[in-house]
Amino acid sequence: MSLLQHGVLTRDQSDALVATYDAEWPALGFGNWTATERATGQLVGLGGLRVHTGDYGVAIRLAFTPEAQGKGYGPELGRAALTFAFDVAKLDRVVALTRADNVPSRRSLEKCGMVREREIRMASGRTILLYAIDKRS
Repeated sequence: MSLLQHGVLTRDQSDALVATYDAEWPALGFGNWTATERATGQLVGLGGLRVHTGDYGVAIRLAFTPEAQGKGYGPELGRAALTFAFDVAKLDRVVALTRADNVPSRRSLEKCGMVREREIRMASGRTILLYAIDKRS
């Protein structure tokens, strides 16, 4: 859970976050999905598109349970989110931000065709990498 921006949430905090996610779909035409394992139906993560609070534009987000990591779910959900972004939501550009030390996330983004554009130094001293992809011709 150390890679989650907000850490572990209480039930009330989680409910409020889910309500925010639900409100994004009708307001923006995009939002988050849950990812489940086909064979078992077990929840393995979430991902989708969000307007980034740091004024970077619409960002792809991917988060998976520890047990699901390394099984290819990141690139699969990432490619689906980018297809939705460009073909359905008609976005021109999508970004992603990840910690410099989160190598699996970086690999997933690169497998989706995203390109690292720059490093961002946060007030905390942490280095964040900005990835981006423009609408496919």
